[in-house]
Amino acid sequence: MDTFSALADASGITLPAMLRQLIDTGRTGYGADIEVWRTDWKASTLAAQPVLSCVYDLEWIDAKQAGESIAKWLNPAFQHGRRFLPFAQTGAGDAYCLTPLANGDIGVALVWHDRGTSRIEAVSFAAFVYEALVCSAADFSHLLDDDYSPAEAVQCVAANIEALRGYLPEAMRAGLARVLADALPGPDDEAAKMISDETTQAVLALLPEVEDEAFAVVARWECGKR
Repeated sequence: MDTFSALADASGITLPAMLRQLIDTGRTGYGADIEVWRTDWKASTLAAQPVLSCVYDLEWIDAKQAGESIAKWLNPAFQHGRRFLPFAQTGAGDAYCLTPLANGDIGVALVWHDRGTSRIEAVSFAAFVYEALVCSAADFSHLLDDDYSPAEAVQCVAANIEALRGYLPEAMRAGLARVLADALPGPDDEAAKMISDETTQAVLALLPEVEDEAFAVVARWECGKR
């Protein structure tokens, strides 16, 4: 299947409107040729292309890659009946997925490729995006490790907040506005953060708690053998 809409229909997982809009407008992509994107990757990430470019170890995937993961690994037939719709991955191959929650809503899980269990990370895609942005503002040491200057790290986080907050519910938009308003002056290598611990705790407090328990995961290389 060559579209996320088709994958969503096949899996019975509703594609969140926010994610659908980001995909349809190309905000989760790397352009027609990822090699071209790589030639000037820093300029692209500083402009939030793709979005969540400030987040540690998150790489967007396309519908073809998502379909292959579902067929070979994240398939209900292999995963104790649990349904997944992957939309991003880590460099190690762990998958960020949409998955149904016990109450029928669609949450986000990070499914580890080499562990026996995983957990729900957020109760919605919007909550996942919001938390990812706040945590990036609270600790951008990974950007410094990738040769961003402190000022560039702040620029990257701020650009992503500006690009994404309009898609979010009002309370989350207000939380991100506070992140920008409370930004610390003169970030440096030692601080590696854009906001204080107090601000971080305050803006994350509006997120609902994740109540779903951990779930079992069958490793990729074990799928099809049982």
